[in-house]
Amino acid sequence: MILDRRTFVRTLAPALLLVARPDIPATAQSAEPLRVRIWCEGETSPSAYPDGVDAALADGLARDPELHLERARLDDPDSGLSDPELDRTDVLVWWGRARHDEVSDDRAQAVASRVREGRLGLVALYASCSSKPFRLLMDSMPCEPGSWREDGRPEFVAVRAPDHPIAAGVAPFSIPKTDMFSEPFAVPEPDTVVFVSTWERGETVRSGMAWTVGKGRVAYLRTGSESFPVLYHPSIRRSIANAVSWGGRRR
Repeated sequence: MILDRRTFVRTLAPALLLVARPDIPATAQSAEPLRVRIWCEGETSPSAYPDGVDAALADGLARDPELHLERARLDDPDSGLSDPELDRTDVLVWWGRARHDEVSDDRAQAVASRVREGRLGLVALYASCSSKPFRLLMDSMPCEPGSWREDGRPEFVAVRAPDHPIAAGVAPFSIPKTDMFSEPFAVPEPDTVVFVSTWERGETVRSGMAWTVGKGRVAYLRTGSESFPVLYHPSIRRSIANAVSWGGRRR
């Protein structure tokens, strides 16, 4: 069979591209972009995140062409969590710290119900363990660490479950300056503890965890203090991107 140039490009070239990228599953190559909504309280830190935490998160995730990103803040209408907005979201990345109670119960329930139904994945970062949606999905447990301090000491992160998709491509690493959370961390027993962090004084915490809740997936990653520019760390960016893909069932 003789093909002209136009027919070749339309029929055979896509197949050759799949062969050229054997590292990417065929389902991922043909899938629609994963719709990711980055939600935060709107915090900014002149030294760490002058454009906001959400800008730093978007900058890291925007490098993945398989993700379609939208951003929302607490002060948006419906807190950026209206039903139409949630319905066009596959994975919600949530960063919160001090304004948890300002999210309405209705919007928190809307998030939690969609996760349980398998319509939405949730990636909770940093103090988002105390957010309303996360606590609803954790059987309303306190979801708070035993103690914390913000003294800018190093954090050492061990990979407890190297075969879990959230840990893909992530080796043990350290963060030169950050804050500290410690056990006991009042959450339900996770399906998988992916990362464990320690500090010089001996504190330790399960800093990466994953659950299946109903039909949906929930991940918690401890890092993300707005006081230190940790969200630019390559291993942290990789683990967040992995958690997004896992939460959206792409891994």
